[in-house]
Amino acid sequence: MKKAKLDKVLKTLMKSRGLKASDLSKSTGIPAATLSSLLNGGQTQKPEHLLALSQFFGISIEFLLFGEDTQKPTLDDVFTEGIFEGWLKVKIERAIPNKKKVKIDD
Repeated sequence: MKKAKLDKVLKTLMKSRGLKASDLSKSTGIPAATLSSLLNGGQTQKPEHLLALSQFFGISIEFLLFGEDTQKPTLDDVFTEGIFEGWLKVKIERAIPNKKKVKIDD
């Protein structure tokens, strides 16, 4: 079983965006005391808090909790990531391997 790393992941995400706990609390609606507890290794009592944090940072709840994702990206994920065009083409071709060219006869 994976060990939860919510406190470490949350601290890293906040540091990378230059956020203070008070800023994150205002942006997500999570009480400051709850965020303080999470940052100090406490367990979240409400799934809504995990959802709010994952949506705010644009990551999965799994990544928020464990620092890694085991799910493969979907086409929606690939399209919204704004990735380099050549890499995107390769990913789409892998996602749709049976792509056939259709020849239209006049």
